[in-house]
Amino acid sequence: MKLSRILLFTFLFSSLMVNAQEKQEKQFTTNRHNFSMDLGYSFRLSAEPNELFHNQTSNSNHYSKLRNGFQINFAYDYIFKPSLAFGFKTSAFTSGNALSSDANLLANSGVEAKDDMYIFYVGPSFKYIFPTFSDRYNFYARATIGYMSLRNSEIKVGISPTLTTVAKSSVYTGHNFGWGLDGGIDYSINDFLSVGFNAGLLGANINKLTVGEDKQTLNHSESLYRLDFSVGVRIKL
Repeated sequence: MKLSRILLFTFLFSSLMVNAQEKQEKQFTTNRHNFSMDLGYSFRLSAEPNELFHNQTSNSNHYSKLRNGFQINFAYDYIFKPSLAFGFKTSAFTSGNALSSDANLLANSGVEAKDDMYIFYVGPSFKYIFPTFSDRYNFYARATIGYMSLRNSEIKVGISPTLTTVAKSSVYTGHNFGWGLDGGIDYSINDFLSVGFNAGLLGANINKLTVGEDKQTLNHSESLYRLDFSVGVRIKL
């Protein structure tokens, strides 16, 4: 009895897999180019900033708010086999926050201290498309490795030669190799248009920052690793 159940299950599973493979083959012959754009929320995983970011090191609440940001992703995939594709991925993260006026750092200064952070990534990608049992749904996983850059514009409280408080502005930039993993599900509206959800991990460590014309090695590297959650549209050609 058990053997017959196992054989029945094996037969049904094999039939479903063959059906899924046939559907992938059909899609493979008609849609090889996939363009996707996603918008969503991103959360940085780093627990503390590097020592050069004065506002962030002096106010933990300010830093916590900067860890949350808005992201936009764009990806292109060329499907060269029914379950495999290669292409590239770009991702932009932005966040900003101004310190509250009652913070000790700003007391009686008349200065609005703030940070505006921008992180950009671009790199080639490799995508695996899982077999599915429905024409409407598509599950995938993607890996990428490439170039990641950081730009942080900081306005902080400084002291002038006359011993009065003034606003001091600094722009910090840095870059390094980064990598990421992501996956998602797409729902097909028709043969050319889909909507989908994507979640992933993307990041790098920045060990040097340039301020003006000076390049400084950090004692505590700036971790850019973050979790991304987004929704978007896909165009299939």
